[in-house]
Amino acid sequence: MPSPAALSATFDAFLFATVCEERGDMPLTVVSALARLDLDPWTEAAELARMPPEGAARRLASLLAGVVANPPATTAARLVALLPTQATADGSFRGRLAGAMTAPSVSALRFVVMLFMASLALSVLIGNLAPRAGAPGAAHTPALSTATPR
Repeated sequence: MPSPAALSATFDAFLFATVCEERGDMPLTVVSALARLDLDPWTEAAELARMPPEGAARRLASLLAGVVANPPATTAARLVALLPTQATADGSFRGRLAGAMTAPSVSALRFVVMLFMASLALSVLIGNLAPRAGAPGAAHTPALSTATPR
């Protein structure tokens, strides 16, 4: 399963928008509110993006009521307006999900290439450091003899 970070770009404006200020002036974001409800924020955002705006606002208001005491009626509508359009959300979310599940990432390919290059360089270096028989500067190692001295 791809990480949420790989899927978030489509829903960043919505998920990281402030729902309200909590005690100590700490902002409560949509992603935090949905996580507190034990919901996957990216999945919920995709579901809300597929709904008509009025239905999505009602659903979000219902969800927020489980986290925020007396959320303003305009909060859900303001947040739903940050969702991408249905076509954009469906295509982009599914496209990212399919791409993340099937295509290796560029960084993974770079890692494999770098690993190959490092092993190749190491084998060349080790090959150059090993003394060769008959090579100038190679230490002469006498062969072991099994003959006993007389």
